[in-house]
Amino acid sequence: MKLQYFGHSCFALTCADGTTLVLDPFDETVPYPQCTVACDAALLTHDHFDHNHTQSLKGKFQTIRAAGSYAVGSAKITAVPCFHDEVRGAKRGPNLIYRIEADGVTLAHLGDLGHMPNDEQLKALSGLDLMLIPVGGYFTIETPQAEEIIALAKPRCAVAMHYRIHANDTNPISTVEQFEKDMNAVRMPNVIELTPETVAKLPAAIIMDYKA
Repeated sequence: MKLQYFGHSCFALTCADGTTLVLDPFDETVPYPQCTVACDAALLTHDHFDHNHTQSLKGKFQTIRAAGSYAVGSAKITAVPCFHDEVRGAKRGPNLIYRIEADGVTLAHLGDLGHMPNDEQLKALSGLDLMLIPVGGYFTIETPQAEEIIALAKPRCAVAMHYRIHANDTNPISTVEQFEKDMNAVRMPNVIELTPETVAKLPAAIIMDYKA
């Protein structure tokens, strides 16, 4: 499969059979090029403008935004409920963790997770090849919490997301420097190929570019 990063928390995942999933597309107020991929499903972790803008996507696709189990083409998807903050959603509402299995690779997208996961949520994060995890804080877990979750779940590779990248980004979230230093994260291009063989060779932590 191919994983492409568009900045913020938006990724496109294209499986070997052509099945394409887009996670957390953002609207035009976010200062990165919008995702305009033709997809089979849009997976939304929560209903905020910077994570739910399906209008930019192409093709005839279904939208997934609720907890449960789904099959889209060759991809098996499990959406696990959690919260956008440390007070069970009282501040910012609910959030979903997506666990996706396809082409012999398992990854999870944590959306705007705002708290340490409980046992059920940690179970959904076990046995991962890749964990796409927010590290910018303020609206989500802070970098130290992200690093603690990585230590608990032990993914083969952790991928940073939801941090300030663009110079014109006015989001009050932090940059990726602390994560990069603490985790010895390796910079990689905005598209990476994922197979069981390539995943085994990935660094323990990576920072993907948001543009080609």
